[in-house]
Amino acid sequence: MSPLMVCLILALVLLLHSEHPVDADAYHAIFKHDDYPNKCFVKLPKGDKLLIDSDQYARYPGKCAEIYCGRNSWALVYACDTKYPPKGCEYGDYKYPDAPYPKCCPRRVKCNTV
Repeated sequence: MSPLMVCLILALVLLLHSEHPVDADAYHAIFKHDDYPNKCFVKLPKGDKLLIDSDQYARYPGKCAEIYCGRNSWALVYACDTKYPPKGCEYGDYKYPDAPYPKCCPRRVKCNTV
């Protein structure tokens, strides 16, 4: 089976396993490190690291996102749905940056009032 087919099947399985709404954006990643087999190893700024056990969720530090760690360090990263702001407006900061995912997703909207 081709690597692309394996990726697609894994993404489908992880989406079906998901506790998150369908309107969330999601992408797959491999967070592999030889020192931590069957765990997801996420290198963070300032040399910090996040280790996630297989079949576990963790908040993605510094982002409004969550990581589901699957088998063999394959992961599905859930992020806020990418929507365009209303016409003449732009998104600002997150309203609740410290809230758990997905409650951290709402953003401030700045509109041109001229």
